[in-house]
Amino acid sequence: MSTGDELDGFAEILAEITRRISDLNEESLVRLSEFVSFLKWQEEQWRSPTLEELDGSQPQVVWRFDLVEQFASARQASTQAPAGMEIKIGPASSGGELRPAIWEHPPVAGAAVVEYQFTVPMAVERLHFRGSVGVRDGALISDNNPVAFRLVINGHKLWSTLKASCRWDPVEVVLPSLAGREVTVQLVTDGLGDARWNWAVWGDPQVVGFASAT
Repeated sequence: MSTGDELDGFAEILAEITRRISDLNEESLVRLSEFVSFLKWQEEQWRSPTLEELDGSQPQVVWRFDLVEQFASARQASTQAPAGMEIKIGPASSGGELRPAIWEHPPVAGAAVVEYQFTVPMAVERLHFRGSVGVRDGALISDNNPVAFRLVINGHKLWSTLKASCRWDPVEVVLPSLAGREVTVQLVTDGLGDARWNWAVWGDPQVVGFASAT
């Protein structure tokens, strides 16, 4: 196909998309805008190297375990009773920004746990947990009932925070060297006795590995 034909084909697709958009109601247009923002963010993630890769202080990522993609293999549990707990995957909006996410509303009592088990390849030496935490837009959350987020690796709590606002906060945690070993990763949320409006979400959580030092 020539460049001219490609441009004509693109123009036809754009015209068809524009026609369909013009038929949408106001609510659908808002949802479309959110989805376009999500697609733009996803493209940037695919194209942009990490800061470490840009300045050469870290080797490029050689292995990745995407917790959203691997959600079907995860174990779900509550530390007490499951009443009120909601765990699923799907795009989540926090601060008006849509990201692929794990939704983990804690139960009325106790904490919610999403657990993954996998083996780290032998060639991987340095591990990081990367992602973000947020509270979904629309939650009437306040400082009086924050939600606790915790990252637990092989039974050890390596990171935690409290959130009482609807915005994404970045998370990057350096993990111990676990090359060739089985790893248990737990994403935990806790309402701390008051789970109202604890619409907790983990944005694009991943475990990434860097090559062993030579």
